[in-house]
Amino acid sequence: MSERNKILYELQAEICYALSHPVRLEILDLLSQNERTSSELLAILDIPKANLSQHLAVLKDAGIIKTRKEGQFQFAFLAIPKIKEACSLVRGILAERIEDDEKRMGKKKKNLNQQVKS
Repeated sequence: MSERNKILYELQAEICYALSHPVRLEILDLLSQNERTSSELLAILDIPKANLSQHLAVLKDAGIIKTRKEGQFQFAFLAIPKIKEACSLVRGILAERIEDDEKRMGKKKKNLNQQVKS
């Protein structure tokens, strides 16, 4: 494996780790709409301030978000706008999977009901 590919896999793993928590995914979804202050994120997410700080640090360390200070407020925003597309792609795949599972379960239920009636 080339050194470049090794580096790419390591960076990809960092981003995947940063995306591996539902709260961080929700933060990214919110930031994909527009930049937000920590106070806004706290109000929307309804989590302790310490937890938000940890989640923002993970996303920032992975290079997914950046922050800027304006007066007393610190705004968070997407550093990699394409991350929204990546998250949407994964959500679409998962939605299809849920739909397929529901169809399979519906067929199993129908078959089971037919067996019970027989």
